[in-house]
Amino acid sequence: MQHIDLKAILQRTVNTAYGDLVTRPTGKAVRGGIEAVLQETGDERVAVIDFSTVRLLDYSCADEIVGKLLLEYGGVRYFLLQGVTASHCEAIEPVLHRHGLAAVARDREGRVRVLGQLPSAAREVLASLTRMNDGSTEAQLPEETTHEVLELLRQERAAASRGNLAPHRAE
Repeated sequence: MQHIDLKAILQRTVNTAYGDLVTRPTGKAVRGGIEAVLQETGDERVAVIDFSTVRLLDYSCADEIVGKLLLEYGGVRYFLLQGVTASHCEAIEPVLHRHGLAAVARDREGRVRVLGQLPSAAREVLASLTRMNDGSTEAQLPEETTHEVLELLRQERAAASRGNLAPHRAE
């Protein structure tokens, strides 16, 4: 699994000491840095994009970094947005909706949620699986529904299959 620290990429590509991702040119430069890292990793299928050190994220950077990255690479890779804050989600969510995309995000407290567009049944299954992974509940959905929705999640690149269609836990 590839771990991508956005602040480190920002410092390399834009040469700044700050952890702010603002303006479209900054987002485009950072996306270019991320793409270079993805090229280096070759066959790695899971990438964690770490927002933990990012203070500010505006809509244009979210569009360049998250939206365009998922549009370009979402068909061949899984992405987990890690360390997101509520303000990061405010910038990312409309980008994903605009592009008809969904992404799995984990906040700084470790809670997992789906951002963007995903059918409500798929959200329910993913939430149930997340609770199961946390050891807090058992699946409450019919098995057939769970398998159908997991297949949809796999097709949407929100979950990876492992024989029994269990999601790949990106950590």
